[in-house]
Amino acid sequence: MPAQGPVRLPCHCASLRQATRAITQLYDGELRSVGLTSTQFNLLEALQIFPEARTSDVAGALAMDSTTVTRSLKLLENAGWIQFQEGVDLREKRWTLTRKGRAKLESARPYWQQAQDQVEKILGVKQREQLQDLSFKLVKALAG
Repeated sequence: MPAQGPVRLPCHCASLRQATRAITQLYDGELRSVGLTSTQFNLLEALQIFPEARTSDVAGALAMDSTTVTRSLKLLENAGWIQFQEGVDLREKRWTLTRKGRAKLESARPYWQQAQDQVEKILGVKQREQLQDLSFKLVKALAG
């Protein structure tokens, strides 16, 4: 008999990936109205928090693969939301938000907040905080 919905999986990796897919769909659905994905929103936000970050800095901060970050930053650059400045070492790119990128991020924030609120409504404040704490603990231990 085929599964009628999500099933509880015994594998930690599979369970986290399952949850990641579901929550990504939630955030992407909310952000779609402003033409962003959750990944693009997170990259723009990272560059707001860490102006003049190198690609490797962004990858490390978000625990993402550098190749994926490079490809994603190029899309943001093509949209005019970010630009690079050469660092002291001319081979080094330092990324910053453009005025257009800051405006895009701000226009997306209410939609992002709606997704945040939905997660908090499902989990409650305490479990949401526990989820963030446990997720960050895993990331620090495994990626950092």
